[in-house]
Amino acid sequence: MSQIAPAGTPAPARPGAFKRWAFRAMDAVHAFLYRRGIGRSMGRMQQVLLTTTGRVSGKTHTVALSAVPEADGWVVIGSFGGAGVDPNWWLNLVAHPEATMQVNDQVLRVRMQQITEPAERDRIWNAIVEVAANYAGYARKTSRVIPLGLLRPIA
Repeated sequence: MSQIAPAGTPAPARPGAFKRWAFRAMDAVHAFLYRRGIGRSMGRMQQVLLTTTGRVSGKTHTVALSAVPEADGWVVIGSFGGAGVDPNWWLNLVAHPEATMQVNDQVLRVRMQQITEPAERDRIWNAIVEVAANYAGYARKTSRVIPLGLLRPIA
């Protein structure tokens, strides 16, 4: 969950143009490979393709993300590499919680629920960091709370 900064606080660091371009390029390459059965796991993290509806454009956008199985769905992590702002895919999900997610060869319609209850968030965050320590580094790089969302299948 993002926090609102007090008035007069400088704007958080947004990744520069090159870094934003690099993220988009990596997403495109990863999605291309994923659809061909390559790159569906990174270390101990499952990779998924998430297609959201743009909050401004209304167009669909697909990104490759790490996801963690949780109860009746998947948890996605809005780390943006520790940037000072939430990633666009997260902002799109907040505006339009229904999306499409591909897990291996299965395509699911999902609805996102933000994980904000402190005890639940801490439990899930600790489980994520246990399998992918890089997320702890991302959290140290930013002053924002890295958002977590539970994607549950819908009919």
